[in-house]
Amino acid sequence: SRLGASPSSAHNLGHSPRSSSMRQSSRHAAPAPPPRASSSGITDASPASWVKVLADRLPPRFPDAPETYWRGVGSPGTALPQVHGDDSILGALHDAGVFTRPRLMVDEGGHVQRVMLSLRTGARTAGHPGWTHGGLTSLLMDEIAGQAYAHFVQTERGPGMTANLTVNYSAPLPTCKDLLVVAGVEKVDGRKVTIHVEVRDGPPNECVLGDGKDDDASDDE
Repeated sequence: SRLGASPSSAHNLGHSPRSSSMRQSSRHAAPAPPPRASSSGITDASPASWVKVLADRLPPRFPDAPETYWRGVGSPGTALPQVHGDDSILGALHDAGVFTRPRLMVDEGGHVQRVMLSLRTGARTAGHPGWTHGGLTSLLMDEIAGQAYAHFVQTERGPGMTANLTVNYSAPLPTCKDLLVVAGVEKVDGRKVTIHVEVRDGPPNECVLGDGKDDDASDDE
């Protein structure tokens, strides 16, 4: 999938258009639904072992709000800029049970610097019965691409917004499942920043792949 976020100065952010698109070249037959999980069991199920390993190894991006990161303290002028405000859609989705146990982490120790979001999807997030709706997957990719941009690029270039989004689905994602969304800055080319995004149902299975492009909204080319 291709994701884009076009950065702009703080003065111009309110006037920068935000758009996304998804192109589907083919449509596959829907698989049989996976075994159903009870809607009441979503918050009681223990996290997958890999979730615990990542949480122990990687620091949260916002230590003051490790599991509600959209409420973490941050500002565009600091080294830890916050993407969201009080009206963030993430809070509404979390409160509605669309996902639980979100944890936004930063991995800066490897060859590629990345941000990672682990969460567990809810029972009522399906498109086809038992399978997570593709629109939710796209939202998560858009979200984590923005977090990667904010963490690694925003302090130098200013805030960014999505310019383009194209998603390629490699495999269906079950509902009531621990997911990992990974994003890293792949390339900076003038005004454009390319961000690679993956959605996994647990390492190393990759279900959705993505690349993001950010455009600098400054007047100077």
